[in-house]
Parts: sequence; C-alpha cells; structure tokens
Amino acid sequence: MNTAKTLFTALLALAAAVACMAAEEGYGKYSRQRELARQGEQLENRGRYKAAAKAYARSRLYAVDNRTRAGLLLREAECHLQRENPYAALETYTTLLDSFPLHTPYDRVIPRLRQLAGDFEQGKGSWFGIRNRTKAIEVYELVLQETPVGSGVIQDSLTLGGLLTATKRPAEAIVVYREALKRFPGDPLAAQLRLELGRLLTEDCRTGDGDGQVARQAVRELRTFVQTNPADPARPDAEFLLALVDQRRADALYSLAQFYLRPAHRREPAARRYLNDLIRDYPGTTAADQAGVLLASLGPAPAVPEAPPEPGPTPAPAVAGSPEATVPVSQPAKEKGPDRRLLEGLLPGGTVDEGPPREMRSLQDRDRVGKWLLPLGDLNDLKTGGGSQP
Repeated sequence: MNTAKTLFTALLALAAAVACMAAEEGYGKYSRQRELARQGEQLENRGRYKAAAKAYARSRLYAVDNRTRAGLLLREAECHLQRENPYAALETYTTLLDSFPLHTPYDRVIPRLRQLAGDFEQGKGSWFGIRNRTKAIEVYELVLQETPVGSGVIQDSLTLGGLLTATKRPAEAIVVYREALKRFPGDPLAAQLRLELGRLLTEDCRTGDGDGQVARQAVRELRTFVQTNPADPARPDAEFLLALVDQRRADALYSLAQFYLRPAHRREPAARRYLNDLIRDYPGTTAADQAGVLLASLGPAPAVPEAPPEPGPTPAPAVAGSPEATVPVSQPAKEKGPDRRLLEGLLPGGTVDEGPPREMRSLQDRDRVGKWLLPLGDLNDLKTGGGSQP
C-alpha cells in the first residue's frame, strides 16, 4: 500500500514539473515574441524598415496563435512596402492571404496591393527603373481573385484590361471585360468598360474573322453603348468604330464577289447575290459604290429557264366515236415482273416452259428390270451361269 502511494505521489510530482516547464517555455516564447515585436516597432519608427521587417519575421516564429502571426506578417509586408521593395512586399502579402484568410484585414490589404501594382508599373524596386507590367497584372489578378464583389471591381477590371492590352494580350482583356460586365451591368463605369470591349472586338475582327462572329459582337456592344449613353462624350468614337466595322464587312462581301468572278471559281449567280447584299446592307460605304459599278459591268441577270414538264404515259390511239376518244383516261403502267428467262435452270423440274415436273420412278418400277439382275446363286453356279463344260 505504501509503495502504490509513493508511486502515485511521484507521478503527480512529475506531471506538475512538466506543466511548470511547459508554462515556463510558453511564457518564454511569449516574452521573446513580444520583445522582438517591440524591437520591430522601434526600428520602424526610426525609418529602418529593412531591420524592422527582419525583427517582425523573427517574432513570428515565436507566435502561439494565428491571429498574432497574421498581424506580424502584415507589419512585415508594410515595412517592405515602405522601403520600396515591391517584390518582397508582394510575396509577404501573398503568404498572408494564402495562409491566414480568416485573420486578414482586406480593407487594409487591398489598397496596398493596388499601390504595389502602381509601383511595378512605374518601375520601382527594379534596375534602372524598368517597368514590370507582368507583375502589375499578377497583382490585379490577385485583387480580383480575393475581392470578386468588392468596391472598385470595375475600375480594377479596366486597369487590368489596359495592362493586358499594353502587353499584347487583348484576348485576355476581352475575357476580363466580359466577366465584369456580366457581374456588374449597372455600374456607373460599365459604359466605359463596354466601349473598351467594343474597341478591342473591332480590332480583333480586322483579321481572322471568317464567319463574322467577332464583328457582330463588336456591333452589338457598340450599339448598346450608343443607345444607353446618348450624351456620353465618347459617343462619336463609338459611331466611328461602328462605321469602321461596316466598312470591313462590306469589303469582305466585295472580296467574296470578286472571288466568284474569277475564271477558276466562276459562279456568277453567287457573285451577284453578294453584290446585291452589299448594296442593300451597307449603302454608304465605298465598297457599295464599287459593287454597283461591278454589277453594272456584268449586265442584266440571265432569266431563269422554266423547268420542262415531267413526261407522262403516252395514251393509246382511240377509235373515232368511242367514249375513249372523247375522254382519254390514262391507265397506270403495269408493273413488269422479273424476266422468267433469268430463272431458267433455277426452278425445280427443269426449264420454265416444260410444264409440271416429271414423276421420277424407281428402278424396281421400270419394265423388264429382271433381265438386268442376276440372282446371287447363279453367279456361284458355273453350270447354270452359262460357263463352258469340261
């Protein structure tokens, strides 16, 4: 009994010692974290942002909860931003958004990200001040990913589309504009975004638009802009783009008509149809005037000959005075069956003209069949078999 009591007392003492050590270690980590964070604040206040960022990074290693880690990451990122190192700041902000989304103050981080994009656009933090629009695009894509329905999304989409267009990536800009218009059609900046989309589509339909789908999309966006914003200062630009699209579509029809007038592809009816469509749909274009001249040079369109009547059955001559002579009645043609001669030798019983098949008799039923048969015994008897006698 005393041994068990002693063992239990020892276990309690060990547990208490472990708890004291853990508490001491936790308090030590907390103290170290607070001390490093205080050093970072002091260095930041003195303008030594690089050393302050390092102190915040070391302090984060001793943090015991995610809220504290997220706050230290934010302070570290702002120090990088203050010392004009946008690359390190972007990396820190990205880590904050990926690792601690629940403890990220978006109203504070998103404006900093927009500032970072401007720094990349202006060439800050790079050798000789070279612009890095690719990084700026990456920052705006991150902003739209993290705040898809926040304030300023249309403006961010406009800025991102402008950067994509400047870096020769108009197809991606078109996707960004369409997505923003789909989500925020009633935004005050939606009209400007629609005009930019129409401009990009107009440029895109200049080449490689075989079926005219891109041109139709451009016309739809530009006409919507003109109809919904009659007093907008940019309305003349939209009308100019509409006229430009019409001219290109008219030129395409004229090119098709010329193609079908070449000797190797001569199809004059198709060429006339394209020319008439061009004159009807795009009357004020240069191509319409050219189409009129070309159509006049072709002369009048040939008349389409009437199709001859289908041949019917020829009636037999009727005798005068008979009812058939007054009212001819066409008899339906009798369907002709297969030629019987083709079945020659295939039908049972011989040819088709032999009548009913013959009855085949067995050998026993024939007349005088006995003279052909010899009894088996006669074959063994030489005397009766007619052999010579010795």
